[in-house]
Amino acid sequence: MNVRFWGTRGSIAVPGFGTAKYGGNTSCVEVRTSDGTVIVLDCGTGARDLGMELMRSAPQPLRLHLFIGHTHWDHIQGFPFFVPAFLPNAELNIYAPLGFQHTVADAIAGQMQYPYFPITLRDLRSRIHFIELEEGFFRVGDALVETQYLNHTAPTIAYRISSNGATVAYVTDHEPFWKPDGKVFRHPGDQRHIAFLKGADLVIHDAQYTDEEYATKVGWGHSTFEYATDVALAAGSARLALFHHDPAHDDTTLDRLEGAARARVMDRRGILDVFAAQEGLSLELLGTGTPHASPTVTALRRRSIAGGRVLVVSANETEVAAIGKMLAEDELVLLSATDKRAALEQVLDVSPDLAIIDSRLPDGDGAELIRPLRSRLGREDLPVLLLTDGVEAERAVLNGELEATDYLAQPCNIPMLHTRIRSWLDRTFTLEGAGGRPMRPRTVPVSDAHDAPKRAATENTAAVLGSILLFRSLTKEQLLKLAEVTTEQDFLGGHVIIRQGEFGESLYVVQSGRVRVVEAASDSPLTEQVLGELGRGEIFGELGILVDQPRSATVVAIERTKCMVLPQKDFLQVLQDSSALAVSLLRVVAGRLYNADRMLARYAPDPLTGLAGRRAFHDQYRQMIGGAKRQGKQVALLLIDIVHLRAFNDRFGYAVGDEILRAGADALREHTRATDLVVRSSGDEFAALLVGAGVPEADLVANRIRDKFLALVSRRGLPPGIAIVIGAAFVHEPPETADELLWSADQDMRQKKIEP
Repeated sequence: MNVRFWGTRGSIAVPGFGTAKYGGNTSCVEVRTSDGTVIVLDCGTGARDLGMELMRSAPQPLRLHLFIGHTHWDHIQGFPFFVPAFLPNAELNIYAPLGFQHTVADAIAGQMQYPYFPITLRDLRSRIHFIELEEGFFRVGDALVETQYLNHTAPTIAYRISSNGATVAYVTDHEPFWKPDGKVFRHPGDQRHIAFLKGADLVIHDAQYTDEEYATKVGWGHSTFEYATDVALAAGSARLALFHHDPAHDDTTLDRLEGAARARVMDRRGILDVFAAQEGLSLELLGTGTPHASPTVTALRRRSIAGGRVLVVSANETEVAAIGKMLAEDELVLLSATDKRAALEQVLDVSPDLAIIDSRLPDGDGAELIRPLRSRLGREDLPVLLLTDGVEAERAVLNGELEATDYLAQPCNIPMLHTRIRSWLDRTFTLEGAGGRPMRPRTVPVSDAHDAPKRAATENTAAVLGSILLFRSLTKEQLLKLAEVTTEQDFLGGHVIIRQGEFGESLYVVQSGRVRVVEAASDSPLTEQVLGELGRGEIFGELGILVDQPRSATVVAIERTKCMVLPQKDFLQVLQDSSALAVSLLRVVAGRLYNADRMLARYAPDPLTGLAGRRAFHDQYRQMIGGAKRQGKQVALLLIDIVHLRAFNDRFGYAVGDEILRAGADALREHTRATDLVVRSSGDEFAALLVGAGVPEADLVANRIRDKFLALVSRRGLPPGIAIVIGAAFVHEPPETADELLWSADQDMRQKKIEP
């Protein structure tokens, strides 16, 4: 196995004379296995030079595997400059953990929006596949890849890659779970960390700070070189690369830290080759073949924690509120108690999946609650995170006197607590159900043991269905029956999920994201009306499966959207067995029809062009900018005017003028997206609202509309000399109403009209 460093720096690139030896590029490491598999660890600024080298030296066409530890900027900022991503015959498989409220695709696409970069992610010509990871294992070529969560301010994965007897562990960004004064690691998290590194031929470890620097940076998510050295020694690793160098550490400083780390190894009479990672350094790992207890759970299966119940036992109302807000972001349920007595009284009723306990409670030491809490639940493996306060509690932790699963010092670091909760729920759900909500404690017969993962996944799906208003009236047996046949599907923004006029055999339930429902008139397929938008917990596709007729509307994903898909036959069977479900569905359908009739009456589309009118534009604008603000997207508005239309009406007649307007509407339809808002705003003007578009993209759309309009004029035999002028307005923070944008676009259009 060959390992080569292309970027060794953390936080931000710092090129210059002072960093010439160790390098100034941010994190990027290349690994090539014996069978020629190419793995890229992180995609910081060092990825630019790596991409150019791969063009010269790697077999074509390129098939690459990019392992991203997490999506903080310094680990992905080189991707827009990674040349293989632009090649039509290249294939990129990008692996990363799911972040907070975004995927790795969202993070990479976010830094490639037009305000920051001239080319968007969807413009790249390579075949890109995004794979979300959990803890576990998977294989790439002849390499076994193991993953484990790290202690950082965002969900972060460490990678252990083994091939042909050689092993490299890539461990950045990571903070000590508990920084001991001595060399003994008592915290369970540190023990897991050491076990993950055990016997590795090379450990590439976060070593951003010194102990002195770390004292003022606790909670930032990084290690010291002392900690990195000590855990590598404890793990019996052969070599340690100090990595993720602080931007403030120049070559002289890193020389000194490298020397101090080697002296530390000698003081402990250890055997460990320590060096500070340098850009361009290439290592050949032959391997010792040291055995390692490999995981037995795949890292490739997404294990949803949504609906998980977290019991917080604390009298600190401010802290409980902060934790509750954080849990809501992951769709977790907060259960709270102020003291030990209240927690024990309600624990059987709430049956939590994880508990967070303050060590200082009004009625005594919170640590004393752990054992009776687990005993009352009958779950000795219930994950418990103890929030400790004070020197005595720390000493108890380090002496191994407490029984919690994990410990976190107060004041509580909410981002780190967030990642700890995510990782422990994932581990628990994996052990209990291999992919679903944990099953309640029970005995599984040996003959049925292989069915436990499937059963747990079904129970998880049933729990999610049961949390949705439409299905709350169903019994547990009915929910399980539906869950057994329910699947999940992900749709990117702009994807047409169902199309009007097509037959369908599924009901869709929105788990996350938003969709738009659009209906075309039966007498004119070009005449469309936006009926509304649907979000989490809402359903669509119900009319098609109820009447067994073609779909009555088209549904388009506005943003990345996850849906549960229920087969028609099974849903109808449960519907027949439950009058309460039938009534709930009837209310949904009646509400939809009422709103559709009201909207069609109020916002009847323009009969000439089939586009919505000005009134619909202003109402739908408010809906669209709400989503844009949530996603931090900018907005562009195009205002299109047909020049001197009245003169053409007077000269050639209104029939010709109508055809000119239809040509303008058709040009707009062809070169805008289904998720854009396009209207006829006045007699001779059109407007198009483009969410997520900057100046370059809006200019491109405007030029295409102009060219298409002129082509249609020529093809349809309309009089020569017809022209359009397009004004544009752009904002990063969309205003509450469209008036400001319309005024700005109108001023831009007027300026273009008077230009020679």
